[in-house]
Amino acid sequence: MIKEKIKVNNHGYSVTINEQTQMYAMKLRRLYQQSYSDMDSFDEVSSEISATVNNLLKHAVSPEVKEEDMDGVIQQLLKMFDKSKK
Repeated sequence: MIKEKIKVNNHGYSVTINEQTQMYAMKLRRLYQQSYSDMDSFDEVSSEISATVNNLLKHAVSPEVKEEDMDGVIQQLLKMFDKSKK
């Protein structure tokens, strides 16, 4: 388990990377890599990305992430995940 503090837009967050959150991060990486060429697929993949992001933030980050910080927090989470795999 990895615990770290991050800062996004001057807001501090505690991040915990464990087995469950690693699974969400791997799923999110896979979803980001999928093709968006088919509109039906785009809607489905976008919905899955949204649900996975919400689960990842809910289980890995506290306090609750502010809307304006979501992108930055997700980017830092994925970097932490990539670093933890090495």
